Amino acid sequence: MTTRPSSACARCPRRTASPRRLGGFTLVELLVVVALIALLMALLLPGLRRARRQARIVRTHAELRQVCIAVDAYAYDQRDQVPPTRSACGTDAYFQLPVELAEGGYLPRSPDRVPQADFPDYFQPTRTYRYRAPGALWLNGAFFDKRSPRAFLWVPEDFPLCTSDAGAYVYARESEPPSPVRYAVWSIGPAAEAKKFPRVPGFGTVDETKFPLPRAYWLTNSADEGIITHYRDQRGLMYQSP
Repeated sequence: MTTRPSSACARCPRRTASPRRLGGFTLVELLVVVALIALLMALLLPGLRRARRQARIVRTHAELRQVCIAVDAYAYDQRDQVPPTRSACGTDAYFQLPVELAEGGYLPRSPDRVPQADFPDYFQPTRTYRYRAPGALWLNGAFFDKRSPRAFLWVPEDFPLCTSDAGAYVYARESEPPSPVRYAVWSIGPAAEAKKFPRVPGFGTVDETKFPLPRAYWLTNSADEGIITHYRDQRGLMYQSP
């Protein structure tokens, strides 16, 4: 005997199995996510680069202060005499940190044969921070104190503001008025070939003859290029670039 379906069952709609959606993203969703990540990177990376560069500038200022402390300690122990400036013709070994700072234990000594203290410029690790003081000079291995040549420093006429293009070279000779600057130290900054730096005519290399006091050569903000400098005047006051 066969059974007939009830009228209630006959009226029920049939249910068909729907395909299950697998886990994951569709292509459109992936493209949206990639676009959002790219947008966030474009917004955040410039800020991160600026923050990283500013941190390097802050560290350079801190290290230049350490150099100044070493120079001041040396002068205190040497009857108010700062270390002599060093230079060598035809080489890049000029204005390096005085080896006297290493010999006195104020800074470590460089492991190479160049007579200099070991404190690399953070922005140019192949060279030390620079140092200049008018007066005594080591030139090509010979020492000059009371006779020529003398170490010189170009000083703007509106020192210590250092905004003027006019100025003069000071040598700290006995026949000259006292130099307003005792010494200066500096870093070459983020770009050793910054466009604001003067060039040697006919060669195109950076001319450091007037470094570091003219403000026109200074780094003024984290997005700028230029030197970072600290300098002390004869009254004992310390100044620095931004």
